[in-house]
Amino acid sequence: MIVARALLLVAAAGLLAYGAVLLVTTLTPAQLFALLVWLVAVVAVHDGVIAPLTSALRARWWRDAGGRPIAATAIAQVGFVVGATLSLFVLPEIWAQGRGSANPTILVGDYALRLVVVWTTIAAIVLVTWRLTRRRTRR
Repeated sequence: MIVARALLLVAAAGLLAYGAVLLVTTLTPAQLFALLVWLVAVVAVHDGVIAPLTSALRARWWRDAGGRPIAATAIAQVGFVVGATLSLFVLPEIWAQGRGSANPTILVGDYALRLVVVWTTIAAIVLVTWRLTRRRTRR
């Protein structure tokens, strides 16, 4: 087991070094700075918005959890985290699409509509799960 962990650690370190070399050799300093800003922004949004909002929603959900099944709660929490994480990746694309691009083949999708569809699907799955598990627990 220790040998396997050591091999995995060596492989991970090698891949990390390879990725760092690729970043430095293929990106300009301006692109590296933009990547750094984006990574810091993602961490800030996660720690400043998503995590507190998840905690607040969870506290509110459990405060009124009298008849709420645990399965519905788990599905709701997973749905919110998946939707919020997906939004972190899609919102910059929506912003870039709004700015416009010199190359019309970049950012060709309708990202805003797709994000709305994803959040609607998540809400529908949570609602259906809640209804089904609630009906099942009443029997």
